[in-house]
Amino acid sequence: MSVGRSSTIVDLIQQRQVARQQRDFATADQIRDRLAAVGITVVDQPDGEARWHRQS
Repeated sequence: MSVGRSSTIVDLIQQRQVARQQRDFATADQIRDRLAAVGITVVDQPDGEARWHRQS
């Protein structure tokens, strides 16, 4: 699955947030790794939100 479109990236980040809330850290890590594989860095914020950016 390609994650090049922003809407797909946002969907995956939301899925990761749900996994983290459910304490399913293995799934959250898999999603983070999937995003990293296509050049997306996810940064968790202290307030529980996640921000993302494309790697240069």
